[in-house]
Amino acid sequence: MKKHEAIEADVSSYKERVQVITELARELEAEGYYDIKRISAQRDNILRLWTFLQEMLAARRSRLELNLSLQKIFQEMVHMIDWMEGMQVQLCCKELGKHLLEVEDLLQKHSLLEADISLQSERLKALNTAALEFTQIEGYQPCDPQVICNRVQHVESCVAELQRLSGHRRGALEGSRCLWAFLQEMEEAESWIQEKQRVISSPHLGKDVSSVTLQLGKQRALAGELAGRCGLLTQTITKGEHILAERHFGTGNIQERILEVRVQWKKLDELSALRLQHLQEALGFFQLKADMDDLEVWLQDV
Repeated sequence: MKKHEAIEADVSSYKERVQVITELARELEAEGYYDIKRISAQRDNILRLWTFLQEMLAARRSRLELNLSLQKIFQEMVHMIDWMEGMQVQLCCKELGKHLLEVEDLLQKHSLLEADISLQSERLKALNTAALEFTQIEGYQPCDPQVICNRVQHVESCVAELQRLSGHRRGALEGSRCLWAFLQEMEEAESWIQEKQRVISSPHLGKDVSSVTLQLGKQRALAGELAGRCGLLTQTITKGEHILAERHFGTGNIQERILEVRVQWKKLDELSALRLQHLQEALGFFQLKADMDDLEVWLQDV
């Protein structure tokens, strides 16, 4: 393009000479020069050649501008393909997080990548549309239309692969989040069960009707809490079974954790029922003892 601009500048420098020749021919014609026919013929030939040269320059500039525009699009496509290859490397990362917070951080980063991919996909769509317009040009074509179509198809296939990898990566991360959320909930449930087991395993049942009644009230409240927790635990276990069914990454110890917690829950439930029984028996004993003490006092008074 710079060479053409230099040619245009060189040609433009002759414009004044052509104008001078035209003016001289006009003056000679006005003065009635005897050989004016030959002069006019030469002038007309020069003007015809000058016009033809201008048209050729304009046509060449138009062709060069078409080529330049298409090459800029091709260059931009190459840059975008390089960018997509770099993104594919990131999306093929096997790191899925080692705990829930890390997975959440990875998901947040992936959301930023998705937004970038979405933005660049629109840009690539515009590039492809612009490139395909060159296949519809009548007359001079800066490139074989099939070559342009092949490049557009290659870009589209790269975009499709990038979107596929992005979707696969999101699915893997969401599966990892489900897994770590499940494991965290199970850990919390296990800690709660162990805490309640320590409370229920206390040998203290009270020393009289009043203290036993107080312990019995606490035990019944705990039984109600157990019923509520049982529903939550069932929901968590259902999540774990769903993860197993989906066969997400790292599901190897889910079944084992479910069995462990179920065994601990069953033990807690049995301990709760046993403590309730012991408290009821203790209440009956202290109630009987209180009645007997009252009877003994009455008999002494009689």
